[in-house]
Order: sequence, then C-alpha cells, then structure tokens
Amino acid sequence: MSNIYDNWERLVGAVIRREQLWQMFHDQSPSVSSTSSDSSLDSQVLDVPYDFSSPRGSSPYHELPPSAVENFQKKEKSVEKEVSDLVFVQSFSHLFDLEDMLRSTAQFLGKGTFGSAYMAAMDNGITVVLKRLNAVKIPEKKFRQQMEVIGNVRHENVCELKAYYFSKDEKLMVYDHYSNGSVSQMLHGNTGGNRAPLDWETRLRIAVGAARGIAHIHKQSSGKLVHGNIKSSNIFLNSQQYGCVSDLGLASTIQSPVMRTAGYHAPEVKNTRNVSQASDVYSFGILLLELLTRKSPLHATCGNEVVDLVKLVNSVNGKERTANVFDVELFRNRNIEEQMVKMLEMGMSCVVKTPRKRPKMAQVVQMMEVIWKMMEEITMINARNNLRPKLVFVESRNPDFDLEDMLRASAEVLGKGTFGTSYKATLDNGITIAVKRLKDVIVTSKEFLQQMEVIGRMRNESIATLIAYYYSHDEKLIVYDYYGAGSASSMLHGKFGENKISLDWETRLRIAVGAARGIAHIHSQLGQNLIHGNVKSSNIFLNAQGYGCISDVGLKALANTPLMLHSRSSGYRAPEVIDNKKLSQPSDVYSFGVVLLELLTGKPTFPFEDDEAIDLVCWVASVAHEELNAEVFDIKLLRYQNIEVAMAKFLQIALICVGNV
Repeated sequence: MSNIYDNWERLVGAVIRREQLWQMFHDQSPSVSSTSSDSSLDSQVLDVPYDFSSPRGSSPYHELPPSAVENFQKKEKSVEKEVSDLVFVQSFSHLFDLEDMLRSTAQFLGKGTFGSAYMAAMDNGITVVLKRLNAVKIPEKKFRQQMEVIGNVRHENVCELKAYYFSKDEKLMVYDHYSNGSVSQMLHGNTGGNRAPLDWETRLRIAVGAARGIAHIHKQSSGKLVHGNIKSSNIFLNSQQYGCVSDLGLASTIQSPVMRTAGYHAPEVKNTRNVSQASDVYSFGILLLELLTRKSPLHATCGNEVVDLVKLVNSVNGKERTANVFDVELFRNRNIEEQMVKMLEMGMSCVVKTPRKRPKMAQVVQMMEVIWKMMEEITMINARNNLRPKLVFVESRNPDFDLEDMLRASAEVLGKGTFGTSYKATLDNGITIAVKRLKDVIVTSKEFLQQMEVIGRMRNESIATLIAYYYSHDEKLIVYDYYGAGSASSMLHGKFGENKISLDWETRLRIAVGAARGIAHIHSQLGQNLIHGNVKSSNIFLNAQGYGCISDVGLKALANTPLMLHSRSSGYRAPEVIDNKKLSQPSDVYSFGVVLLELLTGKPTFPFEDDEAIDLVCWVASVAHEELNAEVFDIKLLRYQNIEVAMAKFLQIALICVGNV
C-alpha cells in the first residue's frame, strides 16, 4: 500500500469516471452483468483497470460504440468540470490549484477512521496531505457547513484545513504535510518497528501542544465544539515542535461504530455520535499514558493477551509505577521523575469513568503548563552542569561576565521563536542579557562558527549586537543585549494577546525607520548578498535612541527544517517563498512591508488564544481606497492631529514593498 502514484489523477478522478463508465456499459448493453454495482469508493485505487492519462489503447471507452463514446465523453467533461471546484479556506494563499494537485506525485500514508491519507508533492515544491473521505456518506450542505466550522479554527496547535472538495462520489480535505510523521509513528514506528529515540522534552512538547489545541477547539462554536477522534496518529509536531491536533470535527458529524480507535474512546462512547468534550478529555488522558509508557492503548503482552492501558497502569502499585510503568528510555533523562509522576496523575484524572468527574481541558492546560515550567527549570540546571567550554565574545567586546556567571544567573523564559527559546538572564553583577538557546538547530561546529563571525562583524545601531556565543554538540547559545521594552510585537499586541500598550505614531514611525535602516545595512554586507530571512515584529526592538533595532540576523542560514505553510511567521512570508532556499532580499522587503501594515493597522498576522489570523496584505487590498483612512488605520492613531498625509505615505510604501499598488 506504500506505492507511489505518479499520476495523481488516477486517485481523484478514476473512481468517479469508472462509475460513469460502468453506467455507460449498463446503458448500452443490458446483457452485461450489473456486478459493477460493487464498485464503490471503498475499492482500492490499485484495482482501477484503466490508465486515464493514456491517449490510446488504455482508453476507458475504446471498445464502445460511437454513441456510447459520445455520451460518455459528455459525462466525462461534466465530471471534469465538477472536479475543478477545489474550495480554499479563508485567506489561505492559493499557492496551488486542483490541476497542480492532480499532476503531483502521491504516496499512500495510511488509512484512518474515515478514509485514506496521501502525501502529494507538487511541481512547485509544496507538499500537502490529502485526506480522501471515501467512507463518508454525508449531504453536501452538511459537509460544507462542517468545513466552514473546521476552517474557522485557527490556532498554532491545530492542523489548519487549507482546502476541500465535495462531489457525490468524492470528498477531499487538504492539510499541511508534517514531515516528522505522527506521534504514533514516533512512539511505535510505522509497523511497530524502527522506533526512534524520543526524549522527555519532545514528549512533553507533544502533550502541552495537544492540550492547548484541544482546549482551543473546545472554546469554538460557543464552547460546544468537539474533536471526537483524539489519538496519537492524529497528532503531529508543528514548526515550534509542539503537538498539533489534526482530523478535527468529522467524528461528531459522521456516525460510525467505534472500532479501530476503541482504546482511546471513553466508556460512554458507543458510536461517534456519542462523543463529547468530556470524552475528548478521556482520549487525551490515554494519549498521556501512551507518551509515558510507550505502549499502544491496546497493548499486547508477551502472551498475546490484549490489556487495556488504563487497567495496566491501575494494576501497578503506586510505589512500583516508576519502575514498571514508565518507558525505560525516559530514565536516560536526569531529574524528571517528578514531572513524569505529575503527568501520570494528570492522565489518570482524565480517564476516570464518570464524565463529570474529569477535568476540563482548560484545567488540563494549566497543569501541563506547570509541568512544562518544571522541565524548563531542570533544563537550565542541566545546562549549567553540562556546559564547560568557554563563552566566545565577539570582536573587541570587553567581557563583563563569563560562562559561569551566566549559568548562575536567574533565568526567565521570554518566548519560543522560529529556532529556539529565548531567556532573560540577570547576572549577579546586575547586568541583564538575552540568551537564545538554539535547541532545534542541527549544524556543524564549522558552519556555526562561520555564521557567528558574519553576524558578529555587523555593527549598526539598528541591528541587535551579538555579544557572545557558545557551541557544543548538545548546546548552542547566542547572547545579545536585553531590550527591556520588549519586541514591537509585544508592544502592539501584548504577550499572548494581553497587556497591550498604547503605541503613539512617533514610536511606530521610529520602529519602522530604524528597522528599515537595519535591513538596508544587512543587505549591504557580503557583497550585497546577505539576507535576514526572518523579518517580523517579534524580531524588532527599540534601541537606546528609541528607534527600531532588528534581531535574529543570519539565523535562517543555519536552518535545516522546511518552512510550514502556516506558522507564526507565515503571515510575513513573500508568496514566492516555499522553502528556505527561496529566501532573498526582495522577500525581506516583502516581510518589512507586512511589518509596516502591522504598525499602521495594529492587527497581528498570527492568532492569539481567541483571535483569528488575518492576511494583512489581502485585507488592506480588499478595502476601497476611499475607505482606507477609516477602515485600515489603527483607531488609536486617529487621535493624533496632522498625521494623515504621513500615514498615507507610510501605507503607500508598505503596499510598494508587498507589490500591491
């Protein structure tokens, strides 16, 4: 079943056309047996006896009488017209169309509760996952209504629906492709083998992200939306390496008996119509147990006896759980036993039999965040114990501290960025610095040191200065000055959408002018070939003169992970950028234009907890020019007098940058 289908049209169009063909045979030849009625959408694609892309001998109607051929060709054109209706969700950029998808190379990924999943690699470099809901019987109106609900869910821990297609015989859903595979594959391998090591931090990231995603889902539709099919094969790692929940919203719409995923379903769930938010909590609890034990929900013992995972954990005495329940691989990680016990307690509270006694997902998230904070504190302690080589200071900077001072410092997590986590470190001598830990960057020592030299040579008041760096096989640290006012993003939108501050016009203009100077200076380096590659408001700060100062310079050159179509930085990305190799100085200009629109509108390009993402470029372009002042500009700016002309010019520059004038 892992065959590659070089002609994707066989997957999407063949089944529909085959049924038309059989109907044509039936219409023209009454004596032909009607056993073709067994040919349903559940048939394997490999059973299709025709190559629909071939112009000659394999034509599906080469032996039919002329009248039948003419009739079939009419129907085929009608079918082709129907197939062309691929509906894109919300403001998702149309980086491909149905024809691109039909021409792509496809690989079978697996069969789920409601159909099969395929990976489609298109000619333009974009890779998506296409879910074919061949087992789903649902009216078109209800299907489209459910797609609207699913499409409106925007959160970094929920796999976003990109597009969908409906016809009587074919229903398709299009998602991002996650190259690491599902959590089930990470834990158990594709067929129970080839399991890769999975450390504690990764498992905790999976749990924390999935909890956040499910909690967000439960807030939708006036707090009534249910996922209904939570299991490890429906959870992936997003671009920040946190759990991301897929397969949203189908279970509660489509009635089917509980079979394949019974190990995840709450006792009260008899079929998919019985699912509820409480049963989602139960399923999440099973996921936690699965992460802790690395056993599947219906785990076969050595004697081939199937044991319920909840019963297995309950059967072990509390004092023996550490040794007999937890995956032995986790004991390679130091100082995490307390965290594992707390996660186990959380998992067991989620799987109690009485639904009303289970916690709400919002409560689960709070507890998972506590465990996450414990892990971060232990990580810093371990780093202090593990790091021994010297901290390398850049150029002529006089060291005001050393590695030991930094490791003794009190640390506060500032946030998770594209390449790692940032910390605020306050040293004993009163100096405060920002330390960026590049945990997710895999690079050789030579490549890292070369890039640090390039970044370190850049000296401009509008570029955050690299103070020092550290490299080892397991740790890569970059040290910058600390900017107490926070990033332009946190000033505009607050942290997590809260604690916004009033940002006046002059400050916004200073941010823009300074950032422009910084980016221009970057572009003048290395024979005018250097790019930033990650221009966004969260990478812009205020320098000592109150002007914009751009950070994260040059880190894109160290990146070795594919870009996600939708991540926190995707709203800043130029349309031509589909992977790191497509980054350029013009794409930096585009990203800067989006920052200008963000400063003018006060709107974020990514969603906070209860907000929706907005494509600023499309939104501004959609507003009539005579309404720009009233509709586009941040209402907070309208209180300032005599700045309309300046704002209009500012907007014009932004639109030039994004190529929308």
